[in-house]
Amino acid sequence: MISKIISFCCIALLSIFISGCGTSNQDKIVLKMTHTQNPGSISDLTAQHFKKLLEEKSNGRITVDIFSNCGLSGGDLTKAIELVQAGNIDIHSCAPANIANYDKRFYSFWLPYLFSNQEELLQFCASPKVHKEVNSWCNDLEMEMLGLNNAGARQISNSKKPIEVPDDLYGMNIRVPGANIFINLYRDYFKANPTAMDFSEVYTALQQGTIDGQENPVAVFQSSKFDEVQKYLTLWDGVYDTTIWVMSSASLEKLSPEDQEVVRICANEALEWGNNYLANNEAKIIEDLKANGVEVNQLTPEQKAVFKEKSAGIYEEYRQIVGDSVIDLFTKDYKE
Repeated sequence: MISKIISFCCIALLSIFISGCGTSNQDKIVLKMTHTQNPGSISDLTAQHFKKLLEEKSNGRITVDIFSNCGLSGGDLTKAIELVQAGNIDIHSCAPANIANYDKRFYSFWLPYLFSNQEELLQFCASPKVHKEVNSWCNDLEMEMLGLNNAGARQISNSKKPIEVPDDLYGMNIRVPGANIFINLYRDYFKANPTAMDFSEVYTALQQGTIDGQENPVAVFQSSKFDEVQKYLTLWDGVYDTTIWVMSSASLEKLSPEDQEVVRICANEALEWGNNYLANNEAKIIEDLKANGVEVNQLTPEQKAVFKEKSAGIYEEYRQIVGDSVIDLFTKDYKE
């Protein structure tokens, strides 16, 4: 009889222990993070650094699953934002203008020649005024902005010829993201034939000659292996690009205040790491592309001025769309 009682007690204690273990497992948090680029890209490397930081700072209690090429939305850039709003994606990394289908003010990030150099871009990314304003746009969409960083200037590549003046783009089939501002820029101001296409489809379209070229930062050009299917790369520095990290408000609210703070700290550190990585590697990337046979032409300040003058009218066009205060913030007020 005593042995039966002991056995019963042991079983009861074991049940409590197992139940306790189950509770511990439930305390673990898994965040689903997506980005728009290939594995090994600057977006992917920065996300991987964030994963490392967050898992270390939380002692493994918070883990991050990373999905490249908008893997949870089937490569659809717009659908990815919808999934963030619904909380099906916890954190998403993308070009801010990918959000413009939901709020046209995000188009402002892709206005040509907003910045003269990367120093101005970094000043913009760090501006408290910019953070407050853009985060308010995100909040309206059930998202929280975790930060901005430098994605590199979007440069033009093609398989036909070097691009020296805007007229060289005439009639050329150039892939652009599905954002009206780029379609307007290339169609109305450069007289090219812009083609909106999901990023995951671009390599094959270039390879098959469906499109003549594309535009992206050189780090994306390299990580996507576009040098295998594009001969000419023009460094025109027309659009200094940024990456925005947004988090679902629903996902953020599920976290304790302490965990929210850890996520924000790790995001800021990772984005700064991305800035440093790009600064330290972009020149080498260009040299590697040249070594692989890509003909790279760096436009002179005088040549850039021609592109800037040619596209200047787009500011007045988009001032009517996004408003005076947004244009003023992006062009000058962020410096104050």
